[in-house]
Amino acid sequence: MEPDEKCLLNLPRELIEQILRNLSLECIKNLRMVNRRMSVLLLGPCFYSFFGHKSTNFTPSSLSSIEALMKHDVFGSHVRHVRIIAETFAIASAENTLATGLYHPAESTLTNRYGDKFVVQLDRPMSKGTEEQFRKLTADLEWMKAHDEAYGLASRTEEEEEEVVNRLAQIFRWEEHSPLDTIELDARFVDGPGLFSRPVARHIVYSDQQQLWARASQVYRLAMTALARSGVAIPNLRIYTNTTGCSVPSYDVTVGLPGLLDAGLARSSAIIKDLAFSFSTRMDHGWERLTQVYGQKVAAVEKRRQRLQWHEIWDEIDWHDMHGIIATDEGADYNTDDSDWESDAECDMSISAEKGSEIRGRYGDTMPQSLCRDNFPGISLLLQHMPNLQKLDLHMYQTLEYEAYDGGSRLHYYGAVFKHIVDAGLQFRQLKTLILRSLCINADDLLTFMGRHSGIENLELHNAMLDGRPAHSSWSNVLMNLCRSAVHQGTSLSRVFCSGLSNTSQTFRGQWDHPHNLLRRHEELEGQWIERCWLRSRQGTPVLWAREVLRDEFERENAFGEEGGVRGGENTVRWTQPVDFPAEELLVLQEERYGRAYG
Repeated sequence: MEPDEKCLLNLPRELIEQILRNLSLECIKNLRMVNRRMSVLLLGPCFYSFFGHKSTNFTPSSLSSIEALMKHDVFGSHVRHVRIIAETFAIASAENTLATGLYHPAESTLTNRYGDKFVVQLDRPMSKGTEEQFRKLTADLEWMKAHDEAYGLASRTEEEEEEVVNRLAQIFRWEEHSPLDTIELDARFVDGPGLFSRPVARHIVYSDQQQLWARASQVYRLAMTALARSGVAIPNLRIYTNTTGCSVPSYDVTVGLPGLLDAGLARSSAIIKDLAFSFSTRMDHGWERLTQVYGQKVAAVEKRRQRLQWHEIWDEIDWHDMHGIIATDEGADYNTDDSDWESDAECDMSISAEKGSEIRGRYGDTMPQSLCRDNFPGISLLLQHMPNLQKLDLHMYQTLEYEAYDGGSRLHYYGAVFKHIVDAGLQFRQLKTLILRSLCINADDLLTFMGRHSGIENLELHNAMLDGRPAHSSWSNVLMNLCRSAVHQGTSLSRVFCSGLSNTSQTFRGQWDHPHNLLRRHEELEGQWIERCWLRSRQGTPVLWAREVLRDEFERENAFGEEGGVRGGENTVRWTQPVDFPAEELLVLQEERYGRAYG
């Protein structure tokens, strides 16, 4: 044995682990091959951590890889986190790039000394590609076409889907007491061998985006069915919350839930302690993909329903009176199972061609599909079966196109998503953390929910949109009432974090570009606000876009800024953004995370 090897063998375990944290898995494997003593010595937390996270895109090979690992006597018990990826080959996007010969600028990364890190891709002039780039892209395109046919998840039969679900359920329950603690859903584009893009990548064309959203909903359906059948207790469920620009439409959650409950979801979901769920407003998956997204049984009902709604449009029935429109029980209630709404080629062609939006995959906000009642209750119905939640993180991604020819705005109807949760009287007695991102929220609903959950310690509101009565005309009023109630009633709330708060108008477009100013009257500007880009400028006036308020400030006057909201408090300080302030990057980041500003 060489002297260097002896030195390594004699090092304390803690120091060895520190060394290993800076090495790749391949390097550690090579070290373990030196001799038996070295092999045993390196078997520790760092080495096992490489096996803690495993991914599958539902291909047979990826499922087999996880199955083999979990059967391993040593490594199987260390698998803790299964990541299920919805993938689509960006074939149309590659063909478009070859046709135009133009490339978008690369992504950029924003960082600061507080550990914040954001990846964005700016909308800048495109550049002509090089011959080398075109040769590489042509080879990648051929590879994608060959593998897309073999991948074939979109065209799988019901029997093939059943096989995927059963194999995944077996993975979840491999041991009697499953070692898994996290199931995560993610989505991305495949650009070539080992090449991937985020759903918001600018080179992706709308037809590819539409396919990825359909795939994401299909993967959600299959993964949740597998969880239901497994019957195991997996405490953490993350549904596209780490995915930028792709979610499960709330409509898909609603119409798919009965099938999941039939498969036994209530038993598995009752154990979930941490739910992070990214849902979206309505998306058009394409008439030809309804079976892929919903399964044969639900897709048949969905086709009949859409035929009925389009029949009403042709008859110029007011959208308020159409089948299933508005988040109330008013309006006609037709039986869409009636055989009169079976296949109609002319009707189906019209539905496929016209969605009220210029963007493929998106609906205009005047379309009945955008506002039908089934868009709203799904999240609440799902949460009814998760009584033991300790952390709830809900994120809404905005997809609708502003097409309001009558001057009205209809995004506020999606406040019904949170209202359903409140009206259902749901109570999570162990809930400690509530995070709401980009949700439309009625002030009374938020106050009611917080009043029922005295155990909540941490409340976060990111890009939340207020849709309340005049008595709660500003975020400042709502949050001050909430915090003062927490103090007077002795609840556990100790922290409120806010960022990008705005109001949802019922007559105009959204106000994402005019967030509520959280700056207090005559307040000194803090350095960290500038460094973290929490402080911004509007015509020379400082605007505090994000703020953390702790319990010792809950009863402070104007703790969340002035009642004026957009203008904020009177401040003698004039502040202009630095020349290098990443204003464009921050706007793009907001749109990538939450969807384009309404309109």
